[in-house]
Amino acid sequence: MDTDFNQAIKRGQLKLGLPMWYLDAWCGNLLSPWQKAGEALSEYAQVFSSVEGNTTFYGLPDNKRAEQWRKSVGDDFRFSFKLPREISHAQNLVQAFAQHQSRWLDFSSILGDSFGVISVQLPAELTPARMDELFVFLEQLKQQSSADISVEFRHSGFFDKSGNEQRLLRQLSELHIARTVFDSRGLFNDLAQTEAVLDARAKKPRMPVHPIATGHSPVVRFIGHSHWPDNERYLLQWGKKLKQWLSEGRTPYFFLHTAGNQDVQYFLRFLEQLWELGESVWPGESGAGQSGCLFD
Repeated sequence: MDTDFNQAIKRGQLKLGLPMWYLDAWCGNLLSPWQKAGEALSEYAQVFSSVEGNTTFYGLPDNKRAEQWRKSVGDDFRFSFKLPREISHAQNLVQAFAQHQSRWLDFSSILGDSFGVISVQLPAELTPARMDELFVFLEQLKQQSSADISVEFRHSGFFDKSGNEQRLLRQLSELHIARTVFDSRGLFNDLAQTEAVLDARAKKPRMPVHPIATGHSPVVRFIGHSHWPDNERYLLQWGKKLKQWLSEGRTPYFFLHTAGNQDVQYFLRFLEQLWELGESVWPGESGAGQSGCLFD
């Protein structure tokens, strides 16, 4: 299979995006100078093919808002929304899903095919001792979902390269569920003393990077060094891995972060040059150009 990034983006096999679709600082760069938060998604979706929807982690929108989100994006756009924390961070995942699944399934059904990946962010307190409970829950979630699923683990016991991790990867593979990779190597090698970097280092996880695909849609969350060239080694590694996944017929999602995300448009330019991405491959280039929201 052709693994050229430009072609993969055009055919919808490689999804690229940011952790949100609006920040005030993006107006006049990624977004039009006059853009408003409530109307930014449609413009964002002219340039990117996916987005991390962190807002649902804190609470689901009403049906009218969910329908508005769906109508704001094109046919090839795919959301990656987080499961609400009232489920993912509950003392018992199975019981919490049974209690809240009706509202979650309503939300999912409204999004329809635009819902690409369900992101399950687990708390650091969830250890391998709860693996049996975890997989009962994941089986139930999968049975009720048409979207792919990716799980982010934040306890070191799931990265031990021995019994726990081997069992985890085996069972995820059997369910065709991905393990989200949060790559914060660039951030934690960043010695800058800016407020944004210090805040990000205090809040973001620092987990091992084990890029093993166990599902159809592997998810990578990359937060980089504030000096863009210091990310080159990591991004070249990811370029090779993404091409491998594309050659296997997978649809990877790659989300780019910076500390605070205020200057992510400049990091995007660096990534574009490193991976040799042409502007013409970004979805909806003509619409984006008309609204003045490309990276210039």
